[in-house]
Amino acid sequence: MEPTEMDAGLRHVVEGRAVVSRAWIVAFTGAGRSTVARWYALRHEQPEERRHPERVVTIDRVDYYDQAEVQRFWAAHQEAVGTARLGVSGRRSGPGHGERGGGRPVSAERAQAVEVALAELRRAGGYQRGLAARLARTHGGGASTWERAVNAARTTYDEEHEHQAQRSAPE
Repeated sequence: MEPTEMDAGLRHVVEGRAVVSRAWIVAFTGAGRSTVARWYALRHEQPEERRHPERVVTIDRVDYYDQAEVQRFWAAHQEAVGTARLGVSGRRSGPGHGERGGGRPVSAERAQAVEVALAELRRAGGYQRGLAARLARTHGGGASTWERAVNAARTTYDEEHEHQAQRSAPE
């Protein structure tokens, strides 16, 4: 990879070898900062051929890694995991990955939370502000988890009502 303006401060040459920062790795792979940090933190749990390289040098409190080793790691990771700048998480999005709209597979707990939220929407005759917070207080769990469940349930609820309206419309 040829140096670009993006590389300014993210890439250096130390003792004749190119070294790159985590920010460079993020830009190069398309992975999120937390993913790149996790690759490094869990490197010893990976087979040697897929292990994130060790830090080479620290410059101004920024860690740098051998660029050739990073590129080798990324090629091996793509081969093993099947990612190629697929998105921040490295997962393909779209149908066939759990939810209709894509994303990761739905856990049993999340599916149950969506069903609880959907039942509440049906009981109340539609969405009411504060529903997610009320469900979090009643059933436990985080507010953001219930927000996602309520949003998914609202989609289903709206689709149900759209189908009912289409069936009852005069022809």
